[in-house]
Formats: sequence, C-alpha cells, structure tokens
Amino acid sequence: MRRLYILVAAAMTVIAACGSSSRGTAAQPESPGTDNTATAAAPEAADPRTSDEPQADGDATRPARIVISKQSMTLSLYDADDALICRFPVAVGRNLGNKRRPGDMKTPEGDFTVQQIQPASTWTHDFGDGKGVIEGCYGNWFIRLKTPPHKGIGIHGTHDPASIGTRATEGCIRLRNDDLDSLKPLVRVGMAVRIDTSEADRAEDRRIDSRAKQAATAPARKPGGTSAFDDGNAAWHTVASGDTASAIAARYGTTLSRLRELNPSKSDFDRLSLGEHIRVR
Repeated sequence: MRRLYILVAAAMTVIAACGSSSRGTAAQPESPGTDNTATAAAPEAADPRTSDEPQADGDATRPARIVISKQSMTLSLYDADDALICRFPVAVGRNLGNKRRPGDMKTPEGDFTVQQIQPASTWTHDFGDGKGVIEGCYGNWFIRLKTPPHKGIGIHGTHDPASIGTRATEGCIRLRNDDLDSLKPLVRVGMAVRIDTSEADRAEDRRIDSRAKQAATAPARKPGGTSAFDDGNAAWHTVASGDTASAIAARYGTTLSRLRELNPSKSDFDRLSLGEHIRVR
C-alpha cells in the first residue's frame, strides 16, 4: 500500500509540473559536432502561448505518444486515450523544409520513435557563432530519435532559453531545461513521435522540388555552364544519362577529389544513378 501511495504521488507531481508549464508563459542540434552550415533567415515564429490552450488533463501514468508541430512550435504529450498530458514550446531547425541531408539545418518530418534517452548534462557543442564551445547546451537529457535515414536528431534542453519559440537549432527539437526535466520521466524507448510540418515548410519543399525538376529536365550544358540547382545551402547536379563523375567535375570546374569531399556519404563514384543528386559546390 505504501508503494502504491508513492507511485500515485509521483504521478500527481509530474501532472502538476506538466500542467503548469503548458499553461504558463512561453516560452538540438544534431548530435555534438555536426551541422555548422550557414544559416537562413528565420521567419517570424508563431507565438506558442495561446489563450485557448487546451486543459492538460491526460493520464500521466499512461503516456503514449509525442507530437511536435513546426506550425505552432510546440511539443505535446498524449496518453493512451489521446488526451493531452502536457504541452511545451520548442525551437526547431533554423532552415525551412523537411530534412534532406546532413548539415541542412532542417528538422525531419514524419513518424518516428524514441531510440535512446541519454544523460547530457556534461555535453558541449560549438555552434560556429564565434562563442566557442558551450557547456550545458543540451540540458540534462538528450532524447535521441530514430529518424531514418537521418541520424543525430533528438529532443534536448538549451543554454539559450530565449531561442524557444523560434527556428534556431541545427535540426533537433529544443526545450527549456525545466520543461525537458518534466518530460523525461514520461518518455520511454520505443515511444511514437510524430513531427508535423507547417505551411512555410511545405512551401519551401515545393520550391526546392520545382527547381530540382527543372534541373533534371533541362538540356545538357557545355562544360563551364551550369545545370545545378541551389537549395539555399549548396549547389547540386542531377545525374542524367551518360554522366560520369569525371565529366560532372569538369562541367563545374572542380575535381573528382573535391566531389568526394562534398559527398561523403557516397562511396562509389563509378556508379551513378539516373536522377541522383551530386553536390558540386
């Protein structure tokens, strides 16, 4: 009986913590050492504080799934009956659109799962902003997500609470540290996590896909010309019939060794697939 009382008391404590945060005033990176490419101008973020915030009346003893919205910039935890347990404001990837490749500073969208929960209070990271290595930039926990084919994406805390509610991360989902500490006891390995897109992200993906399609259907250019498309971070060539790695390098005035540096995930440049995107600068 004493053990049952302790479990109930603990659940009530978590519910209180989550509830107060979801109704209070508002309010990453990929794994350490990754994603330090140039940043894009972030759009004005939607204010996650809403006057009609739903009551957090879910059962904290039965947490079932996490939903992250890039539209409202929030993380919501639901119980097995789909009732809201708690909701927190977040920061997401600084660049618009669904994640496509390492280093693009975008948060992946879709249905994922919790892969691992790691203590992170001693982790450090250099954000490439001239401030050097920052201690405590992940909060106490790194909730690593399984987001194939991408790696290093997680839910974690921050040394910069002012960034919450904005697009500020290198691809991860960032919480205030006290919100992360409230969330962590309710999360388990294997839990479902859905990351929803926004209107702005959809518009950016349509723009990139349109430019890629144009590049793929454009007539071949003479060496020295350009048939690459630019996604805002890098230029890419779409492999056409008869292309070889050496010919692509010559077309863009670069070398095969440089192509290998720009495309570290591609191990065999002797085998190119029709429609494949090769980074050329």
